[in-house]
Amino acid sequence: MTQNYSFDWTIAPTAPETFFNEYFEQKPFVIRRGDPDYYRGLLSFADIDRVVSTLGLSVPEVTVTRADGNITSADYAYETGVIDPVRVSQLFADGATVILSGLHDRLPELGRFCRALEAVMSSRVQTNIYMTPANSQGFRAHYDNHDVIVLQVEGTKEWRIYDTPVELPLQSQGFDPHSVDVGAETDRFLLEPGDMVYIPRGVAHDAVATDQTSLHVTTGLMLRSWADLLVEAVTIMAHREPGMRRALPPGFANAGFDAGAHQADFEAMLGTIAREAPLGKLLESFKQDFLTGRVPRVEGQMAEMGKLDGLSIDSRVGARPHLIYDITHFEEDDSVRMVCYGAEIVLPDFAKEPLEYAVSHGDFTVSEMPGELDDAGKLVLVRRLVREGLMVVH
Repeated sequence: MTQNYSFDWTIAPTAPETFFNEYFEQKPFVIRRGDPDYYRGLLSFADIDRVVSTLGLSVPEVTVTRADGNITSADYAYETGVIDPVRVSQLFADGATVILSGLHDRLPELGRFCRALEAVMSSRVQTNIYMTPANSQGFRAHYDNHDVIVLQVEGTKEWRIYDTPVELPLQSQGFDPHSVDVGAETDRFLLEPGDMVYIPRGVAHDAVATDQTSLHVTTGLMLRSWADLLVEAVTIMAHREPGMRRALPPGFANAGFDAGAHQADFEAMLGTIAREAPLGKLLESFKQDFLTGRVPRVEGQMAEMGKLDGLSIDSRVGARPHLIYDITHFEEDDSVRMVCYGAEIVLPDFAKEPLEYAVSHGDFTVSEMPGELDDAGKLVLVRRLVREGLMVVH
């Protein structure tokens, strides 16, 4: 049976409410399971060997690094950027860490895992895969400007947590090793296969493989912030309010300019934004941007198309897991619009109830769909949704 890799599964036995109330954006969180096979279905050393050796990847899909910083792409890639798998393997044997970016776009298991987390986080989720030789370190202590969930798949790695130089940094506040002090070590722990750690953005950390080769998945949560929303709010209100479009005071760059004389105007503009910026519409805009940018990941779609000829009212069907969609009713033409996977489906209003049922249930017979559609209509709807990659035939 296909594993759906839900968010609940990722952080089990911890409840999502506990995670979000006590740890999310607040502090690191470690789960030790004593179950070495827990994450093994996601990835294996054999997968990494196949990907590096046979897929013809390029930099930065594959990078090779060492904490001493003595490796450049010229050491393992051709001038075209295509990696040399032989040299990658040699560097790994000599103690370098191999990092694979975006492997969730190539391996279905990692893709399903990311989609499951996206459905909970309402944000893009990505993976970086780290394979580190025994007693080696890929990076010195640093912080990330996105939250990470680390899944230990094979081997063991010792993690060290330091201070938080920048609390919840923006994308523009990336780590600079020349100007940022990571502070004192505050925690140290060992991740074994099946364990995980969540590290909020801004918390400095590093990791060293023990006497075993380590393979772990670093899951990046590419979250949108209130700052992103506020920037958009200013833009929208500036289109409405001529006063916000006025030039800054002439001479503001000259010595002796009195900024305080304009403080009241500035505060008035901020007050207008606070009172009148359309929060609901702003969130809806971010939602639509997320939905329309989420391209299909439809494992087995060609086989599903082949099953449509045998579809009957008694066939068992179901929605693909972790769909994120928006269904809107338009009174002016009695239609419903569904946005999912970056595509738009428009149907008559009377199809709304069976449509909502079809995309929110994982296993049912076509005949069980509620609403006003007759059997022929139900089959037409299911065929359409299968063709769009939103449903499968069991």
